[in-house]
Amino acid sequence: GSEMCIETVEISRDTVLAGIPAVELTTEVAAIFPSKGEMRKLTQGGGVSINKEKLAAPDTKIDATYLLNNKYIIVQRGKKNYYLLIAK
Repeated sequence: GSEMCIETVEISRDTVLAGIPAVELTTEVAAIFPSKGEMRKLTQGGGVSINKEKLAAPDTKIDATYLLNNKYIIVQRGKKNYYLLIAK
């Protein structure tokens, strides 16, 4: 099947406003990856995108500039897994 899987995850808006490394956002804040090691490995292989842009480095700081409509962040893991983070 070619269907995409999209999961929504609520996150704390304050966390994003303060700025947080992508590796922490996707492991501790939102459980997109089971471990930081796995997240780093996939990022290095070009398999992680945030808001449709390939994530260059696991420690990239994610902050308010990443919020779409001041509220959303789209994280893509691999080819078909999408996570819609909703900052509340």
